[in-house]
Amino acid sequence: MKNLRLLRTIVTSGVIATTTAFGSFIAEVQAATFSLPIEAAAKATGVDVLRDRYGLDGTGITIGVITDSFATAQTFDTSGNLDTYATNIANGYLPSGVNVLKDYSELGASDEGRAILQLIHAVAPKANLAFHTGVGGVDVFSQGIQALAAAGADIIVDDVGYNPPNTPDVPQELLDLEPPDGSINQAINAVVNQGVSYFSAAGNGFPELPIYGHSNNPNALTVGAVYYGNAESYSNQAYGVVIEQGQLEPFSSEGNPGSLKPDVVGPDALPISFGLGGENARRVANPGFFDFFGTSVSAPYTAAVAALLLQADPSATPTEIYDALRNTADSSLPGFDSRLGFGLIRGDKAIAALGVKPKTVPEPAAVPALLGIGVLIVGLSLKRTQQKSEVIVKRGDRLALVVHHTNA
Repeated sequence: MKNLRLLRTIVTSGVIATTTAFGSFIAEVQAATFSLPIEAAAKATGVDVLRDRYGLDGTGITIGVITDSFATAQTFDTSGNLDTYATNIANGYLPSGVNVLKDYSELGASDEGRAILQLIHAVAPKANLAFHTGVGGVDVFSQGIQALAAAGADIIVDDVGYNPPNTPDVPQELLDLEPPDGSINQAINAVVNQGVSYFSAAGNGFPELPIYGHSNNPNALTVGAVYYGNAESYSNQAYGVVIEQGQLEPFSSEGNPGSLKPDVVGPDALPISFGLGGENARRVANPGFFDFFGTSVSAPYTAAVAALLLQADPSATPTEIYDALRNTADSSLPGFDSRLGFGLIRGDKAIAALGVKPKTVPEPAAVPALLGIGVLIVGLSLKRTQQKSEVIVKRGDRLALVVHHTNA
């Protein structure tokens, strides 16, 4: 009987590969890879588990982003070369076809939207991406929310806020640009009622400036920031402190008394391909990348995790997604905290709370059954005098079961 030349099956984006060749059998489990070096954050939040064991990549989910601009600023990579949407596509940091509904090209545009979408793409690489500027006034912002929902967004995330101007002798409520019944909050309420999950950055403030405006909306999940760059620590010069990996960022805004905001915290200080300027021009770790700090990072990262959860359970409502993230978050403190919320998101625990089961990774003894008739044919061709030995080999992050057949 002729030898079976080769049989290879790829299962999930994980990747789980099963191979037979000339009477030999190898099963190999490989960790997910990311388009940006976000491994520390992915491990801390269970994203590696969502990608590996559940095979989730955001397929079928559309994520909309609201911030300043997407592709109008002149930006550069760490080598000083022009960094554009086109170069991002070529380098794999963004997919083609990002749906830009409205961009912003006035003075001060930084293309923070492109940076945010790079991070989302790293977590949920097969998700559809859309963008609308939130700069230009509260009406532009609220129209952006509605436009993204109309364009098919399942999840929307923003990092824009319109704080009241600091004008003396005028009651603040007369200057409130984001009142509970204002256009931004009305738009959020409307899209959430349509089934769109809404995420908002808690803001990068000081003790005297707590979470403000639409980020207090109970229909939005508000996200603070915890340092999870790939360096073990960094020096925050503005606050004169050294921040360890896993520690709450000192600038992450505190919730107002009596509120349950922020809801959760997510990772910041993650790598992007170009410099945004200011604090985000720093390079703490990751040669070849800039580090992006702030709740502007943690909110979209959390939204991308929500996309993986929604892919796993397309019937989940915004409330169910929010509750899964809140109820399974990790915190060093009991209950709710005005800085940490309910704690650091854990996608691996949240998906279990939704009742989703992982894709089955067979036990070593059961793996040969995957090969079905092919293995049976090879087995029948073996001589009766053959002996079999099994060895489990650890190769870095890969676990391989090798079954050797040797003739007596």
